[in-house]
Amino acid sequence: MELKEKTILITGSTDGLGKLLAQHFSDKGLRVIIHGKNKEKVHLVKKQINAYDTVVCDFNKPSTVKSAFVKLGELDILINNAGVWLEGNTLEMQHEKIIENINVNLLSHLLVTRTLLPKLVKSKFAQILNVVSVAGIEIPFDYYHTIYTAAKYGMQGFSEGLEKEFDNKNIRVMGFYPGGMNTKLFKKAGMVYKVNEPWMFDIAEAVEAIDFMLTRSPKINIKRMDLINHLQK
Repeated sequence: MELKEKTILITGSTDGLGKLLAQHFSDKGLRVIIHGKNKEKVHLVKKQINAYDTVVCDFNKPSTVKSAFVKLGELDILINNAGVWLEGNTLEMQHEKIIENINVNLLSHLLVTRTLLPKLVKSKFAQILNVVSVAGIEIPFDYYHTIYTAAKYGMQGFSEGLEKEFDNKNIRVMGFYPGGMNTKLFKKAGMVYKVNEPWMFDIAEAVEAIDFMLTRSPKINIKRMDLINHLQK
C-alpha cells in the first residue's frame, strides 16, 4: 500500500526507534507529526527531519493528553511508540516509578488512541500500530521487570481488543512485539548495559519491519509481529 502523503503521528519520536521512524517516513513523503515531552527537543527534531507538525505532551501527566492531541487535524496512521523501561524486584520498586511506568507505557496510549479515533475513522483507510514488547507475551525467569510486563500485557490486550473492535472496518490495528533494541531506553532508566548487548538488535531492523506491516494491502492484517535477536553471540 502506498503511504506517500499520508499523515502519521509517532509518539515518543524525539529519540531512538521513534525518531528513526519519523525520519524514515518523512523521507518517504509522509506528513510526519513529532511527539515528545521536551518542547525544545521536539522542535529540533521537527527541523531535522522537516516534519509536518508537533505535539508536546508529558505522558507521565495523563490528564494533559486530551487537550494536547485533540488539536491535531486529519490523521491516517498512529504509531503508539513512547515508552520507559523499569526492571528489578517488585518489592524494591518506588511507587512513583510504578505510576510513571503505567502512565507512559499504558494509560497515555489508551488516551491518545481514544482522543484520535474520531480523526482516524474519517480517513479512507487508517492504521494503528502499537509498539508493545515481547514482555507483553513472555514472563522472564532469570531476572524481573514485573511492573513493565504488566503494562505491556495491558497493551497486548488493548491491541487485540481494538483489532477485534475494528475488524472489517476502515481501521487496521496491529501490534509490534520487539525484543531488546540498541537504544537509550535502558540507559535513561539508569540501567548499566553495554552498547550492542548480545540480545539487542539494530533499530533499523525494527523500522524495516514496521514499514512492511504498514504497507501491506488493506485486505491483509499482520496483527502481531515478534522481532528478536536470533543469534545472541
